[in-house]
Amino acid sequence: MALQQITSNIFADTGRMGCNFGFLTTSDGVVMFDSPHRPTDAMELKAEIAKRGELRYIINTEPHGDHWTGNSFFDVPVIAQEGVRRRILETNMEQHIQRVSGFGPDEPKLMEGYTPNAPVITFKNGMTLNVGDHTIEMIHMPGHTAYQAAICIKEEGVVWTSDNIFNKVQTYIQEASPDEWLTTIAALRRLDEEIFVPGHGLLCDKGYLDEQGSYIQEWKDYVWDAVERGVTKEDAIYSLTDKITRYPMESPHQDNPAVNRMNVANLFDFLTGNWKPSNPQSPPPPENR
Repeated sequence: MALQQITSNIFADTGRMGCNFGFLTTSDGVVMFDSPHRPTDAMELKAEIAKRGELRYIINTEPHGDHWTGNSFFDVPVIAQEGVRRRILETNMEQHIQRVSGFGPDEPKLMEGYTPNAPVITFKNGMTLNVGDHTIEMIHMPGHTAYQAAICIKEEGVVWTSDNIFNKVQTYIQEASPDEWLTTIAALRRLDEEIFVPGHGLLCDKGYLDEQGSYIQEWKDYVWDAVERGVTKEDAIYSLTDKITRYPMESPHQDNPAVNRMNVANLFDFLTGNWKPSNPQSPPPPENR
C-alpha cells in the first residue's frame, strides 16, 4: 500500500479507487479517517494499521459508499454526522454488495455475508474527540452532501476535508447545494490548519480553495444560463455534460458521462426550485435521441 506520510503521525492514501483514506497515530492508539471502497484495499490498510498500534475509531466524513464500505473489515466503533448513519442504513445493501463485488476478482469472497458497520456515535453540528495526545475536531460542513464533515487535527496542522474538495479531478455535484458548498469553502479558509487532505485528488492547501469555489460557481452559472434560455431539464442533461471539462474524471469513470449528467440534473433542480436535501440524482438512461 502506497501510504503517504503527511506528518510524523498522519498517513494517507490518495491513489486508490474511491475516496482518500488514512489514519492518525496517537499515544493511545490509531484513529482512521474514512475507509477504502475496495475490500482488498481495506485488508491492506488493516495490516498497515496493525503495525502502528491498536485501531480505536473510524470517522466517516460523508454518506457515499466509497467512504464507508471498508468500515466492516474493522471491528471498531464508527463516528459520523447523524445523517451519515441514516443514509448508510437506508442503502439497498443487496445492490451495494453486487456493485462492490464487481470491483475485482478477489472482492466477491470478501463481500460474502457483508453487513455495514454504520456509525454508532453521531453528532449534529460538531464533536471533539480526545485520543491520547491528540484532539480531533469534527465540524459539520454541508456541501457535496448535506452531511459532510471536516476533521481537524490541530496538533498536526491537518484537516480532512472530505469531498468538499476535489483537487484537480472532476467534482461530483449530484446532490449538492452549491450555495452551501460555497459557504463551506469560505469556512475552510478560516481554519487554522494548512494541510488539506481532499476527498479526491492529491494533497493541497488553502490556495486551492478559490479554484474549487470557482469551479462550483462555473457549473452553477452554466446550468443557470440554460434555465434562462428555456432549455428543458432533459435537454440540459444530454446537451451540457461535455462542455465543462476543466478536470479529468477519476478512474473507473473516465468514459462514463453519467456523473456530469447527474451534476446537471441536480443543479437544474436546485435552480428551478425542485431541489431537496439528501436527494441524490440517479444516473440518467443512455442517450437515445
